[in-house]
Amino acid sequence: MKRLAFMLLLLPALASAADMNGAFSIVARDPYTAEWAVACISHATACGNTVPWVQAGIGAIATQGETNGSWGPIGLQFMRDGMLPTAVADTLMKSDPGLQRRQVALLDRKGWPGGYSGGELVNWSGGILDSNLAVQGNTMPDNTSLQAIFDSLKLMDPDLPLGERLVSGLTYAAGRKADWRGLRSAALLIGRVNPKRPQDTSRYVYLRVDDDPDPVGKLAVLYREWRASQLVAAHLDYADWYRGAHAAPRAVRDSARAVQAVDQALADPSLGAPSLNAMAWGLAQHGVMLDKAWTAVERARKTEPKNTEFMDTAAEVRYRQGMPADAIAIIEQATKAVPTDEYLAMRLEYFRKAAPGSAAASKLKR
Repeated sequence: MKRLAFMLLLLPALASAADMNGAFSIVARDPYTAEWAVACISHATACGNTVPWVQAGIGAIATQGETNGSWGPIGLQFMRDGMLPTAVADTLMKSDPGLQRRQVALLDRKGWPGGYSGGELVNWSGGILDSNLAVQGNTMPDNTSLQAIFDSLKLMDPDLPLGERLVSGLTYAAGRKADWRGLRSAALLIGRVNPKRPQDTSRYVYLRVDDDPDPVGKLAVLYREWRASQLVAAHLDYADWYRGAHAAPRAVRDSARAVQAVDQALADPSLGAPSLNAMAWGLAQHGVMLDKAWTAVERARKTEPKNTEFMDTAAEVRYRQGMPADAIAIIEQATKAVPTDEYLAMRLEYFRKAAPGSAAASKLKR
């Protein structure tokens, strides 16, 4: 698709800068993984509450400027009904008396773009539209910054996960002072299509920093934690689903991304113990990378040695590794710490029955 620009204007500050929400945003689609996403930053607080709207398989919208939050759900409904993105933007604009203070960009299910920037936005405002990618901003210092951000996104390796590309894009945008007033908030919203994980349609990734002097830096930290604690297991789930759907190349890609995310987590000394524990549990439940799962949970336990949740994960990993005696010893330690915990007592009974030589061992199925 031919690249388009919309409303590239440098106007006097006809609207109050305090009214502007979502000074800069990226709308993107990864056609290979069936992900739609919006990433945004702003001087205003909590831009993630009103700017990004995503429904995987339908489209994604960033509505900003003096934000009209209804443009998100209404625009998604228009695209759900088959309206072209350019027509969606035109309809939203013409139906709103505050159109001169609005800005919107969207991608539909095929990655076709649409967008609009009103004439009363602060400082330089505009956008660039392309297949599977749209960038737009208001309160920007100049048009060259927007073009540079767009070009940086287009040059990124398409094999990188979409979330990583967008966090990198926001980091570059922050460095280019995409909002000349400075930044207070940032958000990343990704939806992904999978009938067996319907929650992912609009919440595959949803991370927000609502009020912080370094919102993009904090968002990057949140993404690393989320990648370990949630996306490792999600990639493994998707790989299983793709194998069942006879889509072997896609299964291979998600499996590889799971391995990469695990290695990134183990190489990150700042990663929190809860994320390491969650990652280890997910690996144990899938029965893969068990040595790495053990390394992760042991790191978590060194940080919080009395945490019985981490002990439970460690026992699960040892059990999956074929070490039921070790699993029993770990759970016995946990039950001594919290003798009234019915869950831990149940787990201890389970591991004892599963141990070799137990009369019930041959009847247990995991």
